[in-house]
Parts: sequence; structure tokens; C-alpha cells
Amino acid sequence: MRGKRGLLQNLGMLTASQIAAQLLNVWALVYLADRLGPHWFGVVQVGVAFLAYALTTAEWGMFSLGIREIARQDKPETILAYARSHTGIMGLQALVVAGLGLLVLPHLPFWSNDPWIYVLYLAAVLPQVFMYSWIGVGLERIPWVGVVKSLRSLVYAALILLLLDPLSRLTGMPAPRWVPLLFLTAMIAGNVVMGVVVRGWFGQWVWPTLPAWSEVRRRWRETVPLGAGIVVLRILLNVDLIMLGALAAPAMAGHYAAASRMIFLMVVAIEVLWSALLPRLSRLAQLDHAGFRRAFNLYLGFVLAGLLPLAVGGVLTGPDLVALFYGPDYVAAGPVFQVLAVSYSLLAVAMFLGNTLVAMDRQTAYFPPLLAAAVVAVGANAFLVPRNGVEGAAWGMLLAHSGLAVSLISIQRRLFVRRLGLLLALLVPAVLAMVLVVRVGAAWHVALRIVAGATAYLPLAAGPLLWFRRSQRWETT
Repeated sequence: MRGKRGLLQNLGMLTASQIAAQLLNVWALVYLADRLGPHWFGVVQVGVAFLAYALTTAEWGMFSLGIREIARQDKPETILAYARSHTGIMGLQALVVAGLGLLVLPHLPFWSNDPWIYVLYLAAVLPQVFMYSWIGVGLERIPWVGVVKSLRSLVYAALILLLLDPLSRLTGMPAPRWVPLLFLTAMIAGNVVMGVVVRGWFGQWVWPTLPAWSEVRRRWRETVPLGAGIVVLRILLNVDLIMLGALAAPAMAGHYAAASRMIFLMVVAIEVLWSALLPRLSRLAQLDHAGFRRAFNLYLGFVLAGLLPLAVGGVLTGPDLVALFYGPDYVAAGPVFQVLAVSYSLLAVAMFLGNTLVAMDRQTAYFPPLLAAAVVAVGANAFLVPRNGVEGAAWGMLLAHSGLAVSLISIQRRLFVRRLGLLLALLVPAVLAMVLVVRVGAAWHVALRIVAGATAYLPLAAGPLLWFRRSQRWETT
């Protein structure tokens, strides 16, 4: 049952599919921002933020647990039985979350903007039950996971770009209401394709069943720290948009979303990375502790080498980049982008370290720092948004994300090797060269400045990274 490709192959396939998916999503996002305007774009993005809470609560860590436990099994019939029971438990959770969401939604401040938008987004918890990509990841059948991910984004982007206006004109239903409907359509299309693929692997459909109550309780015990951690992590991902929706005008949320949805790709990249790493590192953590430590440092070093230029480059080019994509209507998003470039880079590092705890079966240690950072995020936003608007929200998230990163670095400090610190020191000249090139070309088009900066950084960073990889003596395939 297990896929035969190496880790780098899996990671490359996931990365390629995610790049394709995110480019399509950005295309649709920019179109929506222009088509809807800051007010309704903000309303829709607040709906997306609420949807994220509903989806993560309904999933409650089941994807991570399923990947981890399937990765440690070998018999197809055992894996199929596990997948069916896991789907049944997620179906039960989805029904509970959908019911609670219908009770909670009318009491939220942004409900009055358009209730149908939020109800339709809430409905996405039901098709999420049949999102079988986690089975593919657990079995390391990565190519199909990548194909379905790209297909889902392709369908959504095509529906938005080609059908949003015609459907709105033909039916008379406002365009903002069609956005969640088209999202649901794309989600179901991806599920159908993945369901057929998974049936091919097992020879049977993965119909949901409920296991014995003792087994349900066991999995819930396992997912309590995972699910709680994911929900709290969601606060660190988009409580800023929720707070802007509750405490500010929808147009402010629209400006903020224009910046945050672009820079959020850093966090998505870490999620993609861990989709490839989790099955292998879960086994290493159980069977080869020395190998696990070498792998942890190797991949963390490469993650940091990628995040450093993204954070610095975001600060240098943020306003020009936002103007290029969104035009003059979203000028307030530029300073937000600069702050969030640093903030989300720190969050990406924290997520890498936290997911390492999950791979080590130490997920309970991940939750207290997450909870503390979430409290900081909510408190900072509650204080800063009424006073400083969108920039206040960005600074509030930076405070929370930096605190989480520092906490998790402290928790995981015994895993670090000294060569990791030396690698960061060796990357400083590459970063400085990038800054110099971007500054010298201040009058150039922003796209040319980004290319020039990357061209300056990559050759100087390649040597330290190759040295670091050799020094870890770890075969990544």
C-alpha cells in the first residue's frame, strides 16, 4: 500500500501542486477584490475566516491523527477499516459543529452584513468529512494528493472567473452570495475525484462507519490536544480578520485581507512541508531518535533559509507589491503587508516546531504556548484595532506570533545542533546582498526588484545550505 517515492520527491510534488493551487487562488482573490470592492470583499473574507474556525473545529485533529496512525500500519484491510471509522467519527463531529454554528452565528456582530454568506460557508463542514487527502498522505501516495489539491483550486478559480458575473446576472442573486456556493462546488468536485482514487486503492468505497465507543473515546483522547491546538492556532491565523469584522467597518477587513491572504502563503508552505514530513518523522521519532534529530535540524535549516528572504523582502517591497496586484483602492494594505511579512514568518517557524512535537507524540506540550499566544492575539487586537485599524491588527498579530516562536524555541532547544546557528550566521551575507540589490534598484518595477533580490540571495545561500546538508550526514531520500 505504501508509496515508493522518496521524501524529496513527495515534497517536490506537493510543493508544485501547492504553488499551482495558490497561484490560482491569488488570481481568484485579486479578481474578487476588484469585482466586489473593499466592503463586500471584506464581508466575504470575514466569512472565510469564520469558515476556517468551523472547519478546524469539525476536523478536531482527526487528519493529523489519521495520517500518523495510518503511516504506522501495513495491512490494506486494517487501513480501510481505520479510514472508514475515522470518516464516521468526523461525520459525527461535522453534524455537531453545523448545529452549534447555526445557533451561534446570529449572535455575532457581522451577521447582519448578509446571513446567507455565513450560513453557506458553515455548510462546508459537511463535505469536509469526505476529504480523503489525509489517507493519501498517510499512505504516501503524494501525486494524487497534489493533483486533487490543484484540481480543487482550478475548479474554484475557473468558477469565480468565468461564472460569478453570469450567474449573478441570470439569477439576480448578489455576487457575494455566489462566492461560498462556488467554493462548495469546487470542494465537492475535489472530494469526488479523491474518493474515486481512494476506491481504486482499496477496491471498495470508504463509507463512514462508527467504531466501538471505546475506540471513539481513545481517538478523541488523542485528538484533544491536537484539535484544541489547531483551533487555538486558527486564532493566530485569522483572529485579526474576525476582530476587524466585529470592531471595524467591512472595508477595513477588505484592505487587511488583501494583504494577509497573500503573505499567508508562508503558512501554507509549512503546512505543505509537514504533509510530506509527518509520516516519515512520526516513524523516525518512534524508531530512530538520532535520525529524527538530524532530520529535524536539516529541514528546519532549509525552512529558515527560505523564510529569511521572504520576511525581509516583504518589508522592502510590500507596498509596491500590493499596489501591483490590487491597485489604488487597496493602498492601506501596503503597510499591513510589511508587518505581516515578518509576523507570518515567525508563525511559520513556530508551526514547524509545534508540528515536530506532534510527530514526537508530545502534542500536549504544544498547547500551552498556543493558548498563551492566542490570548495575546485577542487582547492585542481588541486594544489596537479600535485605535489603529488595520495596522493595529497587524502589530497585534506580530506580538502574538513572536511570543509563540520564542516559547517553542525554548521547548525544543534540546533538539537544536550548533551547526544550525552557524548556518544562520553564514546566511547573513546573502540577506544583506539581497537588501543592497533591492535598495539600489528602488526605481525599478517591483517584479524586477524581486527577481534581482532573489538572484543575489540564492547563489550566496547555496554554499552554506550544501555545507549544512553534508554536515548533517542525513540521506533525505
